[in-house]
Amino acid sequence: MKLNIMVSYPKKTSTPVHVHYSIIQQGNFKTITCAVPSIAEIPTWLELRKFELVAMKYNGNFELLFEHRKYEKNMDTVLFMDKVFESIIAVSN
Repeated sequence: MKLNIMVSYPKKTSTPVHVHYSIIQQGNFKTITCAVPSIAEIPTWLELRKFELVAMKYNGNFELLFEHRKYEKNMDTVLFMDKVFESIIAVSN
């Protein structure tokens, strides 16, 4: 099932970016597949259109797993991905 979320980055007053996502949960792991549906909506600082986030349940909360590949992108892209994760987890729990 495709879900939608609007994420404002870098500030709460920034133009929100529309993100489609789906979640697959297997045991203590959640895989969140994300995509910005419109190329026109991609901010100039965002270096990708599709990405995947993997989280593991730890002490009752889902925490994003470290992924070295993620840090090959610019800092705004990395922080945006973190913000997307926080927003999705906030609405899915």
